[in-house]
Amino acid sequence: MDIQWFKKRQKQLGVTSHDLGSALQRDRTVVSKILNGHQNMSLEQAKIFARVLDAPLDEVLVRAGITDNDTASRFQPGFSDSDAARWVPKDDSQAPETAIARALGADRPGIDVWRVKTDALALAGYMPGDFILVDTNARDTVRAGDTVMAQVYDYQTGSANTLLRRYAPPTLVAASADLSHVTGQIVDHNNVVIMGKVIASWRT
Repeated sequence: MDIQWFKKRQKQLGVTSHDLGSALQRDRTVVSKILNGHQNMSLEQAKIFARVLDAPLDEVLVRAGITDNDTASRFQPGFSDSDAARWVPKDDSQAPETAIARALGADRPGIDVWRVKTDALALAGYMPGDFILVDTNARDTVRAGDTVMAQVYDYQTGSANTLLRRYAPPTLVAASADLSHVTGQIVDHNNVVIMGKVIASWRT
């Protein structure tokens, strides 16, 4: 259980243990037991934590120690066609990808590491397997030409799809020879929301 991550997320969003307890329909002491490792977090509870903490379910599963990076995304509904998946740095600081992520600032609040899954921006140099650093603090200040991470929500199914795109206000555009990525998405801050700006990328 990565209690520091949960506490940091709560602080960033102003979410209290009482808020989490209310969402779980349990007393806040249950939240304390879960976060301190005295009670296991269930998958259903993880979904609630993800919703209240505005975080991807796969990361909550990893941070709670329920599963690892390779299998967490299987639990995330609607993300099978996502352009990237959130990547949690390993504890082993000697691993090349972990060392690079930290050197680029991945340990700062609001800076997340993702891994590219598709060729949606292949013509712009982002290839499947590449690591990208996303600054969520810059989501409201992105400009034309910036590379961004965005989510497209489907409120009927309760699922979402993560996109890696170039921002051409008010549209998100791909740079790929694959025609399945060509359709542009208009950022309406409701169904299509920019999550952050890509500030670095690397491959190992």
